[in-house]
Amino acid sequence: MARIAFVLSIFFSLLYSYDSIDEALKNGITKGDVIFYGNWQHKSNDALALSKGYGKNLATYGYLGNMGYLLGSVRLGYTSGFYKNVRASISFASALSFYDHHKDLNIGYSSGHRDSQADFFDGNEASLGESFIEYFDGDTSIKAGRIGINSEWSNMLSDGIWIRNKSFNNLLIEGFWVGDSGRINYFQMTDFRRLNLKNASGVMNLGIKYYFFDELLALRAYSYFAPGVFYSFGSRVSSDYAGERLKFGAQAGITYSFESMLPKNAYEVDLSLYAGWGDLLNFKIGYIRTDKNSGLGSLNIMGDNLAPFFIWGGKAFRIYSDANLFYGVLSSKIKKFNFFITYATTSFSDGKLSSRQNEVDFSTEISITENIFVLFNLMNTHLDSNILPTLTQINGGIRMKF
Repeated sequence: MARIAFVLSIFFSLLYSYDSIDEALKNGITKGDVIFYGNWQHKSNDALALSKGYGKNLATYGYLGNMGYLLGSVRLGYTSGFYKNVRASISFASALSFYDHHKDLNIGYSSGHRDSQADFFDGNEASLGESFIEYFDGDTSIKAGRIGINSEWSNMLSDGIWIRNKSFNNLLIEGFWVGDSGRINYFQMTDFRRLNLKNASGVMNLGIKYYFFDELLALRAYSYFAPGVFYSFGSRVSSDYAGERLKFGAQAGITYSFESMLPKNAYEVDLSLYAGWGDLLNFKIGYIRTDKNSGLGSLNIMGDNLAPFFIWGGKAFRIYSDANLFYGVLSSKIKKFNFFITYATTSFSDGKLSSRQNEVDFSTEISITENIFVLFNLMNTHLDSNILPTLTQINGGIRMKF
């Protein structure tokens, strides 16, 4: 399925390419939205008190304390048509807080002290979003700039270059280099920070993916290199079937990381199964295991797309070691209404104590009109709080796109 999407994206981009720069610019796409957004978070009374930014790095950062705020944000973007094989894209985001419940937080990762600055960092009321130059020639895709890289070990925007090639039948070769990463979204606007603090080499990736049996089976091997920080190697096998309505599949993966800044190396093993009936109803179950001593190590330095949680959730799995995560996800898209709900249980350790937390994530988007949407997200963690605070968080708002 991923290979088909890649081929189709190239086909349509070349189909609508232009021989004149003026025509390419005139036929570009402009899009944007205005969002009124609020976030409320409550730490349970018996939870461990944490009053600062928390996480291994910017990708896993979160403020784990009581807070609440309201703000408005605007996002604008423009993507040109293709001039021969090249196009350009630029976007901006801006946010302004209307209400902050506290003005004296010790946030840690942000230099601000208002509640909203726990997610919308001080000095980033306006920021450059995804912006890049892209090249397609039918076999090779090259994207450079501030880009979102589709990877199991990335859920952030990154400043770098991403190259993919499909010159050989059933084989996709890809690689990237990134120097800085951050987030620009309706729920968070951070600054962009160097991933490799040891030197200027950043983080590099090389991967191959081969498809068998008319894409019913795919095998992927990949590696990540951040000299002075970590080197990792992994593989993933997946099988997907999609009929007229019925679809099902499975995947399994393993990644091992040789850590330069931790006493011991790290690894991750995951397995998942899914089944669905069109978009009406989809169900997924899975298991993820991390290293007893180092957890994920540096593997999620750019975030991850493996855990079934919100980007701001799953702290027990993403931060701590010796994690055993079991989860189930139910999702549906019904005309103007879609939702997903995740329930998961994670046992984990901080090296001294063992603990268990369960987490429920619920998200829905309701279409009021073609261009107006209501967003609602709920996260709740419960059971033990001897290592990690238990929280209830509600956020959402109204999105008007144009």
